Amino acid sequence: MAYQNQNQSQQRRDQFKPLAPFISSSPSPPPSPFNTNHHAISEKQISRIKRALCCCGCITALFCIVAVILIVLSFTVYNVTDPEVRLNGVTIINGTLNLKANATSPSPSGNVTLLADLSVKNRNSFAFRYGTTTTTVYYEGRGIGEGTMPPGKTKGKRTTRFNVTMQVVAQKLVDAPGLRSDVEDDQAVNISSYARIDGKVKVLNLFYRKVVVLLNCTVEYNVTTGHILHGDNCLNDIRL
Repeated sequence: MAYQNQNQSQQRRDQFKPLAPFISSSPSPPPSPFNTNHHAISEKQISRIKRALCCCGCITALFCIVAVILIVLSFTVYNVTDPEVRLNGVTIINGTLNLKANATSPSPSGNVTLLADLSVKNRNSFAFRYGTTTTTVYYEGRGIGEGTMPPGKTKGKRTTRFNVTMQVVAQKLVDAPGLRSDVEDDQAVNISSYARIDGKVKVLNLFYRKVVVLLNCTVEYNVTTGHILHGDNCLNDIRL
């Protein structure tokens, strides 16, 4: 009887024995996105992106403002205007034009050297640079001589004065069919010249504007006095 009671007590203890802890072999779940550390990192990234966008926007706005200012200045203060080229006078420095009305035939003495006094007025705010220019002398539409103008520069809002030497071939002048009638009837000979001046204006040291000046001038040689008269007989054709 005692043995039976002991056996029952042992069975009761076995029934109330605690279970062993459960150990799972599956991996632990990923950390929650609402974890404090991950939340802090996300906030930093968003802050960096906002700062980068702000910087890009400011730089873009600055470039736009500068571009607008340059465009406005290019059409106002820094607008390229045409330079003014003027013929101040022409003199004979070598040889003579012996074109007397009572002469048997016009007989210039050898080749004749003419000296032309020119001035270039630059009305721009920046320097006007031009290269070597060839000037051709005409009588009745045919070339009778030429000269060369050296390259140069005229500062902004300044006027530069220089000389151009031109050689006139006497024989070409004598061979002109209308020379005798001009000498006998008008006591004068009209001589014209043509020059193409290729230049450029550098605006703000950033870009160049090409300027081409076409200069046509006419002077009158007085047969009686032997002097060359000139006036405002120059036509400027400007190409920007």
